[in-house]
Amino acid sequence: MLLNRRQMLTATAALTAGSAMRVTAAAEVPPSADAAPAAIPVTARIVDFARSLTFEQLPSEVVAAARRYVLDGLGCGVAGIHTEKGRLAVGLVTSLGGTPEARVLGTTARLSATGAAFANAELINALDFDAVPHIPPIAIPSVLAVAEKMRASGRQFITALVVAHEIAARLWKASSQMSATVAQTGRTPEVFAINQESIIACAAGIANLLALTETQTANAMGLAGYYCPPQASHYWETGTPKSMVKYTPVGWVSQGAVTAALLAQAGFTAATDILDDEGFAKFYGLRNWRPEGAIDALGSDWRILSMNYKPHACCGFLHSQIDCMVELVREHGLEPGEIESIHSLSMPFVANPDQMNVRTQEDAQFSIPYMLAVAAHGLPTDATCQLPERLNDPAIRATMKKITWGTHPEAAATKRANPQSFLARVEVRARGRSFVKERLYAKGGAALPMSDAELEEKFVRNVAGVLTSAAASLAGELIDALEKLEDVSELSSALSG
Repeated sequence: MLLNRRQMLTATAALTAGSAMRVTAAAEVPPSADAAPAAIPVTARIVDFARSLTFEQLPSEVVAAARRYVLDGLGCGVAGIHTEKGRLAVGLVTSLGGTPEARVLGTTARLSATGAAFANAELINALDFDAVPHIPPIAIPSVLAVAEKMRASGRQFITALVVAHEIAARLWKASSQMSATVAQTGRTPEVFAINQESIIACAAGIANLLALTETQTANAMGLAGYYCPPQASHYWETGTPKSMVKYTPVGWVSQGAVTAALLAQAGFTAATDILDDEGFAKFYGLRNWRPEGAIDALGSDWRILSMNYKPHACCGFLHSQIDCMVELVREHGLEPGEIESIHSLSMPFVANPDQMNVRTQEDAQFSIPYMLAVAAHGLPTDATCQLPERLNDPAIRATMKKITWGTHPEAAATKRANPQSFLARVEVRARGRSFVKERLYAKGGAALPMSDAELEEKFVRNVAGVLTSAAASLAGELIDALEKLEDVSELSSALSG
């Protein structure tokens, strides 16, 4: 079992004292009332979980959830080819070359594992269509790239992916107060990040795949912690137009996880107590770090079962409002020309200071009036809503001018009482009357999950225009039988454009 620095110093002090004089057994000495509580050995607990988890230990519902996770993430990645962000990322890493170890989604390119991880991460997150919390665009590309490199089986891939997600979900919960802060104050913390700490979890997942030793796994996590980018999400959200890096540099984080694990396998060393007292939480500036949360029910309460999958290609903070708009159009047959005004209320939204000025795909992903206008026209809010012809549609622009938005007066209290909630109210004035719809939850979350059929339909829409219908069907079948694959590269090949 690995010891952190505090444990090592404590043990050393005890040995020194014992050599100087004979003392009674520790059990006979009553503890001081002022003694500090024992440090929680977070790193060692996570290392043990990462190394010991096997496919046979996974409940059937977790395996099914992993297939959903992969289906959604890979579909978003193929659709990411339609974005400028995705094309630029793929173009760069392809130009760099390297040993052909893993495929880039939606293309015929085969790159080094690190290069493929970078490109696929950027592709999966490019449309902001990936699941929340934003762990899949880091976990799937990093684990898949190494799985391809070593020709791992579907079972090995699933196990490593679950390891990565379960650790990442806990690190996020143990450190992030972003949503709660927004609900309470109407703004995000000045220093925060969104799932960048997943780099540590994904290195641990890859360690499971590579069957690394205890020390190697701890070194992989230590390297990943030091590679983690700074917490710059607040700086990003205050900028306009929205940049391609968005809230998380997923390509760099995914690539870093692969690099850390492969270096540790080769013998590279780092701090082996990265998640303990003097480690990551302190130097990374996690103000709300709760170490017990990082290992809470690890291996028994499976967080992959409660993913929030997105039916709309935009920030999740907008989804309940779009749901309301979609329902109003469908239920009342509203036509764009009939609409006099739209007023929308929901959670405070601060990720775009200039929401009426939609110039880029990233602007659209974080614009309440743009997404509501698309929905008001009865158009799909999937990847097609970010195509250039939609972004520049004068009819959409005209409807945007009819839209106002603000904070629902009960949103903060509701969020505190029910963290899953995204209270929204949309009122449309048309035909000389008001049409109103309210929702407590957004479609796709734990309270209103997307069905398997809905996720399959989303996948088919995402890969359309990139894969042939035959290739899309084959890829779907392979994901449905993922645990039976002898070589996960078979799936990656099916997703080549």
